[in-house]
Amino acid sequence: MAGTTIEEMKHLGFTGSEAQVYLFLLQHPLSTGYEISKGTGLARANIYQALETLTAKHGVNAVSADPVRYAPIPPARLLKTIQEETAERCRLLEKQFAALERPDGVGHFWELTERNRIEARLSEMITRAQHRIAASLWADDLVHFTEALNAARNRGCTVILNLFGEAKADYATIYQHEGPEKVVGGHVIALAVDFEEVLVASLDQPVTGVVTQNRTLVRVVEKFIRNEAYLAALYEHFAPELEAAFGPHLVQLRRSLLPESDAERLVAITTMGSEPISLPSDLQ
Repeated sequence: MAGTTIEEMKHLGFTGSEAQVYLFLLQHPLSTGYEISKGTGLARANIYQALETLTAKHGVNAVSADPVRYAPIPPARLLKTIQEETAERCRLLEKQFAALERPDGVGHFWELTERNRIEARLSEMITRAQHRIAASLWADDLVHFTEALNAARNRGCTVILNLFGEAKADYATIYQHEGPEKVVGGHVIALAVDFEEVLVASLDQPVTGVVTQNRTLVRVVEKFIRNEAYLAALYEHFAPELEAAFGPHLVQLRRSLLPESDAERLVAITTMGSEPISLPSDLQ
């Protein structure tokens, strides 16, 4: 028990000798340096050095003059002092770090070229999230991340999902999109964590992904995820009006903005099982 306590005190900045002296005084208050040395087995020189530094750290007090006897500061008061001093140091360091940080720095990019590495990094980011997770995922992707996302929600994170396909995810606010069979542009996923870090990946062959904390890219990916959520919400409530204006699956609007191969796939998906769609001349 004492050994464990001494190790924990070391983590708080005490030396081994200081920890032994303090614990001895808790059990034998009003001891002299000689009595502490005899009781702990430490050399008297080490005892007096430890008593001097403990006094400076407000861990013990000298309570008599001849002979000098020592009493420990109550543990609760000692720990409260350490807690307050540590918090103040952290606040000061935070300000100093902020002054040194380059706010417009380019940021780093990590390229991932294997699906298992992408999934592992995505899980790691979800596990580290403290406040908010926003993602665009296919329903099949959730098999790998449900446990981590649910744990994030349980520790207080907001979880927002653009979900392509059907899957149960009661730990998140869901914005429902079409199934993967109707997706144009391939199997692309995106994740944004705490407005600080993002991952974007294409899981079609060849698999490739990028992770970055670059502020510009973080904002772009956040906007991409939000825009997908906006579209899903609007489509849910105004599908007849939107399709009357832009055609099924908004084909007339989307076709003009897509690469040619994706535009052809979109038209094929849209016209499957129906008459071909007549488009305005400027979109043909």
